[in-house]
Amino acid sequence: MVKLKSSIQRGKAIFKKFAKFLAKLSNPKLMTIILLLLFYTLSALLRAMPARWGIYLNEFDPFYEYYVAKKILSKGFIWWFQWHFESPQQRMSEVDKLFWYPYGRDIRASSPPGISMTSALIYLILQTLGFRYDLYVIHAFIPVFFAPLTVIIVYLIGKKVRDEFTGLLSAFFLSLSSAFISRTMLGGKHESIAIPFMLFSFLLYLIALSRGSQLSKIFFGAFSGFFLGLTALSWGGFLYPWNLIALYTIVLIVVGQFSNKDSIAYIAYWLVSSIIIAITPRYGFKMAFLSFGSLLPLVATIASISILFRRTWYKVYRRTWFRIGFTAGLIILGLILWRIGLLANISSRILSIIFPQRREAIIESVAEHRPSSWAMLFSDYGVFIPISLAGVYLVARKRKREDWFLILYYATGIYAATSFARLTLISSPIVFLLAAIALSELMESFTKVLIGKIVLPKRFRKRLSTLKEASAIGLLAIVGTMILGTYGLTQVFAYSHSPPLILTSSYPVSGSDYNYQYIDWISALDWMRNNLPENAVIASWWDYGYWIAVNTNRSSVCDNATINSTQIALIARAFLSSEEEAIKIFERLKVTHVVVFDPFYGLTPGYGLGKIYMPQPQGVGDFGKSYWMAKIAGLDPNKYITTAKIRIGNKYYQIIVPADTPEARNATLYHLLFIKVVDRYSWIFEPIPYYPGNQKWPFYDGPLVRIPPPKYFKLVYVSRPNGWVLVYEIRYPREGQ
Repeated sequence: MVKLKSSIQRGKAIFKKFAKFLAKLSNPKLMTIILLLLFYTLSALLRAMPARWGIYLNEFDPFYEYYVAKKILSKGFIWWFQWHFESPQQRMSEVDKLFWYPYGRDIRASSPPGISMTSALIYLILQTLGFRYDLYVIHAFIPVFFAPLTVIIVYLIGKKVRDEFTGLLSAFFLSLSSAFISRTMLGGKHESIAIPFMLFSFLLYLIALSRGSQLSKIFFGAFSGFFLGLTALSWGGFLYPWNLIALYTIVLIVVGQFSNKDSIAYIAYWLVSSIIIAITPRYGFKMAFLSFGSLLPLVATIASISILFRRTWYKVYRRTWFRIGFTAGLIILGLILWRIGLLANISSRILSIIFPQRREAIIESVAEHRPSSWAMLFSDYGVFIPISLAGVYLVARKRKREDWFLILYYATGIYAATSFARLTLISSPIVFLLAAIALSELMESFTKVLIGKIVLPKRFRKRLSTLKEASAIGLLAIVGTMILGTYGLTQVFAYSHSPPLILTSSYPVSGSDYNYQYIDWISALDWMRNNLPENAVIASWWDYGYWIAVNTNRSSVCDNATINSTQIALIARAFLSSEEEAIKIFERLKVTHVVVFDPFYGLTPGYGLGKIYMPQPQGVGDFGKSYWMAKIAGLDPNKYITTAKIRIGNKYYQIIVPADTPEARNATLYHLLFIKVVDRYSWIFEPIPYYPGNQKWPFYDGPLVRIPPPKYFKLVYVSRPNGWVLVYEIRYPREGQ
């Protein structure tokens, strides 16, 4: 009996403690913190999933950024900014010949160092604390821990512009956004830290405008400028947020919602951000103050300064037509200065976003630089696109100061995303934020229906009393089903379960089907690092330049920075010219080896001849890219590549094959790609071997083309396990031969 009483007392004590715990847990602030931590953790875990195949950097740019991080560790952080104080001779001594041989690359003058400095700084901190992590591992995990910070920042913006529920809803949506996660995965690149910096700059500027005292406006304005500067250090796309805040300021001035104190906040923001941009070697003073990219910030600054003195001409200033004319005049003047060359131009990549019709072939050749189709946008956002449009309508009705920012961010973000497919990571936060605003309004209206706060005519009241609960719950269920259905349709889990690109050799494959069977680039890079001379110079198409230079420590002649379009065009012409012309170009660039790549596709038709091969049908390899090589080199692509059909069963499939032209038969690239090796002897576009006459395969409908073997190139390595990467040594002809 005594034991029973003591057990009951212990049970009561445990229950009381549990009840107290639940009471504390029900605290709204604590619940918000817990939810945000869950959203952050979910977002981080999704990004870390590819670690199941090992820790690798993904895509191409991260390899160069990792190399820069090593350089910063060896030279020091101050070394980066010493560039401004060095003589031309000192700068030339720092040119790195590992990239863009033989001219080399001034790393400091051509690179945003933000993510490299971040990983280097974290490495030093961990080393000081006694944690011996490799820099490569740290650099790979930067996106995993930094990119999910956007979830928390979007919550803060949502809370600022509306309420806490809107913030939490938008944070949840963004934590599962395939458009954002796909470009900030484990081993990803600089956007993973640039986007959080950008959003935090937006948040701080909104806070600065909402503050009352001049001191707080200056503080938050300068702090916003500091984070915009960090965005510039990390990403060349900083021109977007820099100009967006300027445009927002100009709109507030035009509509008469910008005060004297607000102008102080913008001026503080502009000063700090411009100084950081100016001291960054890649941009410098001209980009910060005298360029097309700085036009809107300069206009907003001049307009803000004029507001400080508006008391002297208040009667004119209060007229809307004057404010519009004044700012429009400044913009027109700036455009004139840009056109006559007094304002420096910006990169063709940035200009092609603003003016898509000016897009060059080298930009158009990259899949993520092409315009987004509506199907792509729906794949990324699903039902959130129409819901976010409803959010735009709701904020446009109120037109508070924060609402103007949301409208401008949405309009420009969607424009950028439709112009450049990769820029959906810019539009993702605002799409989900406005969708959250719309859903928040909808749920608020449903709640009013549920509790009977909506006043209706008498004839509807009886119906409402019986149907209001069922209809409200039904509508909520429909909306919830649409949202869950959208998440079911998105590719977020496919992205998180995909191996790093270098492990798949760029071949499109799902994680469930992957078992390290496509590691051709890994094997080729390892062979080149261990077998090629240290002074070797390697030519390849620019897509693989970073992989080759960073992983083999051998010089490459072009890479993913595409900073020398002339040299890229030269390589394109060499690949599509005759071998005699190609070796002249390679000799001028002092090339010793050439690397070509194509994930060839094999068919097994029978006839006792094994597999018959053809180029990768989607154009992933160098043969498919020769279409763009021709356009970049100013040649006719139709003279090199054409389409054919094959029959498998009762279905016909379209493939790409060499054209039946002298240009295709003589192209050096095709000589190198379509060489016959032990495992790959028959090509689908050639006549059937061992068969009299020029006989096609019965299931092939296309041209017959014989591609001769290379004359001046010796095959020294065929990658394993599939033979997709071929390494050649150039045998330059001697004089008189």
